[in-house]
Amino acid sequence: MHETCDNCSLKYERAPGYFLGSIYINYGLTALLVTIGYVSLHFGQGMPNSQVMPFLIGFCILFPTLFYRYARALWISLDSFFDTQDFWHED
Repeated sequence: MHETCDNCSLKYERAPGYFLGSIYINYGLTALLVTIGYVSLHFGQGMPNSQVMPFLIGFCILFPTLFYRYARALWISLDSFFDTQDFWHED
């Protein structure tokens, strides 16, 4: 990953472990969607667990992998919104 943006000089990683928060975003959204999916499919549609679980396990593997970069982008945007100190790289 590049250290800064080529266009605006935005520093991507401010410290080691900076993107740990993006993992929480990714995990939280995955857990929320799986919970909603389970409740709606099992209780709403009346599907048995044997049919619901393979779908949800596949979702738990695919969704975090595909959402990874968007969680990082969301983390950077939240950080730049709430904490602007030392965020922009100055030459």
